[in-house]
Amino acid sequence: MNINLSKLLCNQTDEIVINEEIDIPKEYLNDDIRDISKVSVTGNITSDGYMISLNLNIKCVLTLICSISLKDVKYDIDIDIDEEISEENDENMKILNNSIDLLPIIWQNILMEIPIKVVSPDIEEKNIYGDGWKFITDEEEDNEIDPRLSKLKDYLDE
Repeated sequence: MNINLSKLLCNQTDEIVINEEIDIPKEYLNDDIRDISKVSVTGNITSDGYMISLNLNIKCVLTLICSISLKDVKYDIDIDIDEEISEENDENMKILNNSIDLLPIIWQNILMEIPIKVVSPDIEEKNIYGDGWKFITDEEEDNEIDPRLSKLKDYLDE
């Protein structure tokens, strides 16, 4: 998503308005992200001479993997980006030939919003158990007494 900054840098306009939907290339996806919808990018780019300001809003839906069942989980992303870019100092966001590629900036911010653990909503309603183990919710954990500590209850009654 290359944006031409010529008019902005030559003071022919005060801002560049962005209202686009972009596709993230599949090679950007990793093992944690199974799919991503079209990314809606709205906002503007302004300049004060030395610094270029990005004020963007990013919306998309990620398909992530449930940490318990490995099922697909839809996760909504809605991010506001407010960044300032210097024409000289930024290595990651270089301005080349009076244009800037916003895709690395957008992708970096999407990656920062991905939670460490995602649990499918339908997994919490089911009782999950296996050979010698079971999934315990916080409420069940509070009510259940550890059998190793049940003998201590006899001493407290005396």
